[in-house]
Parts: sequence; structure tokens; C-alpha cells
Amino acid sequence: MHEKDLTYDILKEIFNIGVGKAANMLSEIVGKKIILDIPNITILESKEDDEEIYKHFSALPQGALMVSSMKFGEKITGEANLLFPANKMRIFINLCIGQPEYMNEEDLNFTDMDFDIIREVGNIILNSIIGEIGNTLDISLKYTLPEVRLFNKSKFEIGLKDKEEFCILLLYISFIIDDVKIEGAVIINLTIDSLNELMKMTKDIEDDLYG
Repeated sequence: MHEKDLTYDILKEIFNIGVGKAANMLSEIVGKKIILDIPNITILESKEDDEEIYKHFSALPQGALMVSSMKFGEKITGEANLLFPANKMRIFINLCIGQPEYMNEEDLNFTDMDFDIIREVGNIILNSIIGEIGNTLDISLKYTLPEVRLFNKSKFEIGLKDKEEFCILLLYISFIIDDVKIEGAVIINLTIDSLNELMKMTKDIEDDLYG
């Protein structure tokens, strides 16, 4: 196993612990078993060629996206975005409020209550992920309340790639409730300094484990 593989494994473990805590909290709130899992992590930087970046962005959910965003700062600075296909979030909301999953599943006119539910889901998942980074690396992080918006996928991608320099942690995430699987992603935008700091602290953990 290469050194880079170990670093990725440590990051993946940190994120999976975070989403595991989020799944337990969400399960208690909605009274249904919820499973969250992060099967893969990719690090993308603006210096990579466009073909490589396109390959990963093309694997993201298609069409209209429901995006919950939260900024964080202190030792590591960035923005975390939780995104799922909007029609799948409609199914999730239906399951949360006790409606059949197929009810209004193509209706993307979300009410204020719908946005409140999605905002709380985003708050729990993103807080758990970013909070676990802080806990594991023993650093203090401050974060804002999440904002929820509907995006066309292409516009969301353009917003990410339009930045002169970017560092992205791309976490594919699966969300299972009542045997319904919803696939989405967590995109964490970091400054270059923050990515370097995160990798340095992760390497320190690796040295402690395998040194």
C-alpha cells in the first residue's frame, strides 16, 4: 500500500465516522433506519487537466440538484456542500412525513417546510463530517448555518470551476432509507493552504499509527 493510499484511508475513515454519527441522529429524528456511507474520496485541484476534472464531475448526480452549503473556518477554511438529485430529495421528504415515496416525486416545487427538512438534514450531515475532522485532528472549527438552494448541475459545476484556484475533496455518498437508495456527494472546497494543512495533519496521524 502506498503512502498516498494510507492518507486516503485515514480521511475516508474520518468521514465515515462522521456520516455514521449523522445517520444515527437522522434515524432517531425520523423514526426510520437510515444508512449513510462514503464509498470513495477524490481530491481535485485546479492544476489537473480538464479531462480528469470532467471525468469526476460527470459522475455527479444529473439534472436539478438540491444543495446544502455551509462555510467553516479557523485552522482549516472552506465550504462544504451536500448535494443530492432534487427528485430524490422529494422521495426522502415523502418518507420523512409518512407519505408513499412515489407521491409527488416529480414535483420540484418545494415548500418552506420541505426546505426546513432539507436544511436540517444538511446541518446534521455537514456538521457531523466537519465536526469529525475537528475532533480527529484536535482543532477548533467554526461554521455557519447551512443554506439550501436548487441548482442546475451545469451551473453548479461552472461555479466551482470558475475559481482561479480550487482544491476540492469530492466524497461520493449513498443514503438509504426504507430500502430506497439515494446517491449524492459532499463537495468540500478548501484553500490551497487548508488542503496542505489537512494533508499534513493526516500524515501526522499516519506516522503515529505506522511509524
